[in-house]
Amino acid sequence: MTDIIEILVKSDKSITELDDDFLFSQNVLSVSQYAYNGELYFNLLFDQKDRSYIKKIIHKLFGSFQDFQMNKVENKNWVLESQKTLEPLSINCLYIHNDRHKKNKNKRINICVNGGLAFGTGHHGTTAGCLNALIKIQKTIDVKYFLDIGTGSGLLSIAANKIWKCRGIGIDHDKKSIEVARNNIIKNNCRNKVKVRLLDITKESHKLGYSSKFDLVMINILANIVVQAKYDIAKVITNNGTLIVSGFTKEQKKKIRVNYQNLGFIVLSEFTLNNWVTLVMRAPTF
Repeated sequence: MTDIIEILVKSDKSITELDDDFLFSQNVLSVSQYAYNGELYFNLLFDQKDRSYIKKIIHKLFGSFQDFQMNKVENKNWVLESQKTLEPLSINCLYIHNDRHKKNKNKRINICVNGGLAFGTGHHGTTAGCLNALIKIQKTIDVKYFLDIGTGSGLLSIAANKIWKCRGIGIDHDKKSIEVARNNIIKNNCRNKVKVRLLDITKESHKLGYSSKFDLVMINILANIVVQAKYDIAKVITNNGTLIVSGFTKEQKKKIRVNYQNLGFIVLSEFTLNNWVTLVMRAPTF
Protein backbone atom coordinates (compact mmCIF):
# COMPACT_ATOMS: atom_id res chain seq x y z
CA MET A 1 0.00 0.00 0.00
CA THR A 2 1.13 3.55 -0.64
CA ASP A 3 1.64 5.98 2.22
CA ILE A 4 -0.93 8.62 3.04
CA ILE A 5 -0.29 12.08 4.47
CA GLU A 6 -1.17 13.17 7.99
CA ILE A 7 -1.58 16.90 8.62
CA LEU A 8 -1.44 18.38 12.12
CA VAL A 9 -2.88 21.88 12.57
CA LYS A 10 -3.02 23.92 15.78
CA SER A 11 -6.28 25.88 15.75
CA ASP A 12 -8.97 27.10 18.18
CA LYS A 13 -11.67 26.45 15.58
CA SER A 14 -14.46 24.04 16.46
CA ILE A 15 -14.62 20.96 14.28
CA THR A 16 -18.28 21.81 13.63
CA GLU A 17 -17.15 24.99 11.83
CA LEU A 18 -15.45 23.00 9.08
CA ASP A 19 -17.26 22.60 5.78
CA ASP A 20 -18.08 18.89 5.53
CA ASP A 21 -19.06 19.22 1.89
CA PHE A 22 -15.75 20.87 1.01
CA LEU A 23 -13.77 18.18 2.85
CA PHE A 24 -15.70 15.44 1.09
CA SER A 25 -15.21 17.03 -2.34
CA GLN A 26 -11.44 17.31 -1.77
CA ASN A 27 -11.10 13.61 -0.83
CA VAL A 28 -9.98 14.23 2.74
CA LEU A 29 -9.98 10.74 4.26
CA SER A 30 -10.73 11.80 7.82
CA VAL A 31 -10.65 14.78 10.18
CA SER A 32 -10.54 14.75 13.98
CA GLN A 33 -9.83 17.22 16.77
CA TYR A 34 -8.07 16.69 20.10
CA ALA A 35 -6.63 18.69 23.02
CA TYR A 36 -3.00 18.55 24.12
CA ASN A 37 -1.52 20.62 26.96
CA GLY A 38 -4.52 22.92 26.84
CA GLU A 39 -4.23 23.57 23.07
CA LEU A 40 -6.60 22.34 20.32
CA TYR A 41 -5.24 20.45 17.32
CA PHE A 42 -6.73 19.04 14.13
CA ASN A 43 -5.61 15.81 12.49
CA LEU A 44 -6.42 15.38 8.78
CA LEU A 45 -5.55 12.43 6.56
CA PHE A 46 -4.96 12.91 2.81
CA ASP A 47 -4.24 10.42 0.06
CA GLN A 48 -2.74 13.34 -1.90
CA LYS A 49 1.04 13.87 -1.66
CA ASP A 50 1.23 17.23 -3.46
CA ARG A 51 2.26 19.70 -0.73
CA SER A 52 1.01 22.72 -2.70
CA TYR A 53 -2.41 21.08 -3.08
CA ILE A 54 -2.58 20.27 0.63
CA LYS A 55 -1.43 23.77 1.56
CA LYS A 56 -4.25 25.22 -0.53
CA ILE A 57 -6.82 23.07 1.31
CA ILE A 58 -5.43 23.92 4.76
CA HIS A 59 -5.44 27.64 4.01
CA LYS A 60 -9.00 27.37 2.71
CA LEU A 61 -10.06 25.76 6.00
CA PHE A 62 -7.96 27.66 8.53
CA GLY A 63 -6.77 30.87 6.86
CA SER A 64 -3.93 31.84 4.55
CA PHE A 65 -1.31 32.24 7.30
CA GLN A 66 -1.91 28.89 9.02
CA ASP A 67 1.17 26.71 9.62
CA PHE A 68 0.89 22.94 9.65
CA GLN A 69 2.97 19.81 10.14
CA MET A 70 3.07 17.06 7.51
CA ASN A 71 3.89 13.39 8.20
CA LYS A 72 3.73 10.15 6.23
CA VAL A 73 1.72 7.35 7.82
CA GLU A 74 1.10 3.76 6.81
CA ASN A 75 -1.98 3.37 4.62
CA LYS A 76 -4.12 0.89 6.53
CA ASN A 77 -7.82 0.26 6.37
CA TRP A 78 -8.40 2.52 9.36
CA VAL A 79 -12.12 1.67 9.52
CA LEU A 80 -11.34 -2.01 9.96
CA GLU A 81 -8.56 -1.25 12.42
CA SER A 82 -10.87 0.83 14.60
CA GLN A 83 -13.65 -1.77 14.46
CA LYS A 84 -11.35 -4.38 16.03
CA THR A 85 -11.71 -2.50 19.33
CA LEU A 86 -15.41 -1.61 19.05
CA GLU A 87 -17.51 -2.85 21.93
CA PRO A 88 -21.14 -3.96 21.45
CA LEU A 89 -23.76 -1.24 21.57
CA SER A 90 -26.92 -1.61 23.65
CA ILE A 91 -29.85 0.71 22.90
CA ASN A 92 -33.07 -0.27 24.64
CA CYS A 93 -34.21 -3.53 23.00
CA LEU A 94 -31.37 -3.49 20.45
CA TYR A 95 -27.96 -5.14 20.85
CA ILE A 96 -25.51 -4.37 18.05
CA HIS A 97 -22.23 -6.22 17.79
CA ASN A 98 -19.68 -7.50 15.28
CA ASP A 99 -18.33 -11.01 14.69
CA ARG A 100 -15.94 -10.68 17.61
CA HIS A 101 -18.81 -10.69 20.11
CA LYS A 102 -21.64 -13.09 20.90
CA LYS A 103 -25.35 -12.37 20.99
CA ASN A 104 -26.98 -10.99 24.11
CA LYS A 105 -29.75 -13.39 25.06
CA ASN A 106 -31.40 -10.77 27.24
CA LYS A 107 -32.08 -8.45 24.29
CA ARG A 108 -35.11 -8.83 22.00
CA ILE A 109 -33.21 -7.83 18.85
CA ASN A 110 -29.59 -8.80 18.16
CA ILE A 111 -27.90 -7.35 15.08
CA CYS A 112 -24.46 -8.42 13.89
CA VAL A 113 -22.85 -5.75 11.71
CA ASN A 114 -19.38 -5.70 10.25
CA GLY A 115 -18.82 -2.23 8.81
CA GLY A 116 -15.93 -2.97 6.46
CA LEU A 117 -15.41 0.14 4.35
CA ALA A 118 -18.95 1.35 4.96
CA PHE A 119 -20.29 3.83 7.49
CA GLY A 120 -22.64 2.64 10.21
CA THR A 121 -21.68 0.60 13.27
CA GLY A 122 -24.15 2.43 15.51
CA HIS A 123 -21.47 4.18 17.55
CA HIS A 124 -21.58 7.50 15.68
CA GLY A 125 -24.03 10.11 17.00
CA THR A 126 -26.04 10.18 13.77
CA THR A 127 -26.56 6.42 13.52
CA ALA A 128 -27.26 6.10 17.24
CA GLY A 129 -29.76 8.97 16.93
CA CYS A 130 -31.59 7.17 14.12
CA LEU A 131 -31.69 3.95 16.15
CA ASN A 132 -33.14 5.81 19.13
CA ALA A 133 -35.74 7.34 16.81
CA LEU A 134 -36.75 3.92 15.47
CA ILE A 135 -37.17 2.60 19.00
CA LYS A 136 -39.27 5.60 20.05
CA ILE A 137 -41.71 5.34 17.16
CA GLN A 138 -41.96 1.54 17.02
CA LYS A 139 -45.28 1.41 18.89
CA THR A 140 -46.82 4.52 17.33
CA ILE A 141 -46.57 3.66 13.61
CA ASP A 142 -46.98 0.57 11.49
CA VAL A 143 -44.30 0.25 8.81
CA LYS A 144 -44.88 -1.92 5.78
CA TYR A 145 -42.29 -0.55 3.35
CA PHE A 146 -39.23 1.58 4.15
CA LEU A 147 -36.46 3.38 2.28
CA ASP A 148 -33.00 3.76 3.81
CA ILE A 149 -31.02 6.47 1.99
CA GLY A 150 -27.25 6.26 2.45
CA THR A 151 -27.56 2.77 3.90
CA GLY A 152 -23.81 2.35 4.53
CA SER A 153 -23.44 -0.89 6.49
CA GLY A 154 -27.18 -1.61 6.21
CA LEU A 155 -27.67 -1.26 9.98
CA LEU A 156 -30.78 0.96 9.87
CA SER A 157 -32.40 -1.26 7.23
CA ILE A 158 -31.78 -4.34 9.37
CA ALA A 159 -33.10 -2.60 12.49
CA ALA A 160 -36.29 -1.45 10.72
CA ASN A 161 -36.89 -4.96 9.37
CA LYS A 162 -36.37 -6.54 12.78
CA ILE A 163 -38.67 -4.06 14.56
CA TRP A 164 -41.61 -4.18 12.12
CA LYS A 165 -40.97 -7.40 10.15
CA CYS A 166 -41.40 -5.22 7.06
CA ARG A 167 -40.02 -4.94 3.55
CA GLY A 168 -37.59 -2.24 2.52
CA ILE A 169 -34.85 -0.97 0.26
CA GLY A 170 -31.45 0.39 1.25
CA ILE A 171 -29.74 2.60 -1.31
CA ASP A 172 -26.24 4.07 -1.52
CA HIS A 173 -24.16 5.68 -4.26
CA ASP A 174 -21.04 3.79 -3.09
CA LYS A 175 -20.38 0.29 -4.45
CA LYS A 176 -18.37 -0.78 -1.40
CA SER A 177 -21.22 0.17 0.90
CA ILE A 178 -23.71 -1.82 -1.15
CA GLU A 179 -21.48 -4.88 -0.94
CA VAL A 180 -21.06 -4.51 2.84
CA ALA A 181 -24.78 -3.84 3.39
CA ARG A 182 -25.77 -6.88 1.33
CA ASN A 183 -23.46 -9.13 3.36
CA ASN A 184 -24.82 -7.79 6.65
CA ILE A 185 -28.42 -8.21 5.49
CA ILE A 186 -27.71 -11.84 4.61
CA LYS A 187 -25.90 -12.40 7.94
CA ASN A 188 -28.96 -11.11 9.83
CA ASN A 189 -31.46 -13.22 7.83
CA CYS A 190 -33.18 -10.22 6.23
CA ARG A 191 -32.46 -11.01 2.58
CA ASN A 192 -36.03 -12.07 1.75
CA LYS A 193 -37.49 -8.70 2.73
CA VAL A 194 -34.64 -6.17 2.48
CA LYS A 195 -32.95 -5.34 -0.82
CA VAL A 196 -30.07 -2.98 -1.58
CA ARG A 197 -29.52 -0.92 -4.71
CA LEU A 198 -26.69 1.22 -6.05
CA LEU A 199 -28.50 4.52 -6.52
CA ASP A 200 -27.95 8.26 -5.98
CA ILE A 201 -31.16 9.72 -4.54
CA THR A 202 -30.45 13.23 -5.88
CA LYS A 203 -30.02 12.01 -9.47
CA GLU A 204 -31.88 8.73 -9.81
CA SER A 205 -34.92 8.79 -7.51
CA HIS A 206 -37.12 8.01 -10.54
CA LYS A 207 -35.55 4.54 -10.62
CA LEU A 208 -37.35 3.74 -7.36
CA GLY A 209 -40.68 4.17 -9.12
CA TYR A 210 -43.54 6.20 -7.72
CA SER A 211 -46.30 3.57 -7.76
CA SER A 212 -45.30 2.01 -4.42
CA LYS A 213 -44.43 4.66 -1.87
CA PHE A 214 -42.62 4.29 1.45
CA ASP A 215 -44.32 4.86 4.80
CA LEU A 216 -40.91 5.22 6.49
CA VAL A 217 -37.94 7.04 4.96
CA MET A 218 -34.58 7.25 6.72
CA ILE A 219 -31.75 9.46 5.48
CA ASN A 220 -28.45 9.65 7.36
CA ILE A 221 -26.00 11.44 5.12
CA LEU A 222 -24.17 14.77 4.60
CA ALA A 223 -26.20 17.90 5.35
CA ASN A 224 -26.08 19.24 1.80
CA ILE A 225 -27.41 15.94 0.42
CA VAL A 226 -30.21 15.98 3.01
CA VAL A 227 -31.28 19.36 1.60
CA GLN A 228 -30.80 18.36 -2.05
CA ALA A 229 -32.91 15.24 -1.57
CA LYS A 230 -35.97 16.98 -0.09
CA TYR A 231 -38.05 17.01 -3.29
CA ASP A 232 -37.09 13.43 -4.11
CA ILE A 233 -38.12 12.30 -0.63
CA ALA A 234 -41.42 14.17 -0.95
CA LYS A 235 -42.12 12.17 -4.13
CA VAL A 236 -41.52 8.74 -2.61
CA ILE A 237 -42.95 9.06 0.92
CA THR A 238 -46.59 8.27 1.63
CA ASN A 239 -49.06 10.89 2.83
CA ASN A 240 -48.42 11.35 6.56
CA GLY A 241 -45.45 9.00 6.32
CA THR A 242 -42.57 9.16 8.80
CA LEU A 243 -39.20 10.69 7.94
CA ILE A 244 -36.09 10.18 10.07
CA VAL A 245 -33.32 12.55 9.00
CA SER A 246 -29.78 12.81 10.37
CA GLY A 247 -26.18 13.53 9.39
CA PHE A 248 -25.95 17.16 10.53
CA THR A 249 -24.88 19.17 13.57
CA LYS A 250 -26.82 21.49 15.88
CA GLU A 251 -25.41 24.41 13.90
CA GLN A 252 -26.92 22.99 10.69
CA LYS A 253 -30.26 21.98 12.22
CA LYS A 254 -32.17 25.17 11.45
CA LYS A 255 -31.33 24.95 7.74
CA ILE A 256 -32.58 21.35 7.59
CA ARG A 257 -35.78 22.10 9.54
CA VAL A 258 -36.69 25.12 7.42
CA ASN A 259 -36.13 23.30 4.13
CA TYR A 260 -38.46 20.46 5.10
CA GLN A 261 -41.03 22.56 6.96
CA ASN A 262 -41.39 24.66 3.81
CA LEU A 263 -42.60 21.48 2.10
CA GLY A 264 -45.14 20.83 4.86
CA PHE A 265 -43.19 18.36 6.99
CA ILE A 266 -43.87 18.60 10.74
CA VAL A 267 -41.09 17.95 13.28
CA LEU A 268 -42.32 15.44 15.88
CA SER A 269 -39.19 14.82 17.94
CA GLU A 270 -35.47 15.45 18.09
CA PHE A 271 -32.41 13.60 19.37
CA THR A 272 -28.96 15.14 19.93
CA LEU A 273 -25.88 13.02 20.58
CA ASN A 274 -22.37 14.53 20.66
CA ASN A 275 -23.61 17.61 18.77
CA TRP A 276 -25.19 15.45 16.01
CA VAL A 277 -28.92 15.88 15.47
CA THR A 278 -31.62 13.44 14.37
CA LEU A 279 -35.12 14.71 13.53
CA VAL A 280 -38.31 12.69 13.27
CA MET A 281 -40.89 14.31 10.96
CA ARG A 282 -44.34 13.58 9.60
CA ALA A 283 -44.94 14.12 5.92
CA PRO A 284 -47.91 16.22 4.80
CA THR A 285 -50.73 15.13 2.52
CA PHE A 286 -49.24 15.98 -0.84
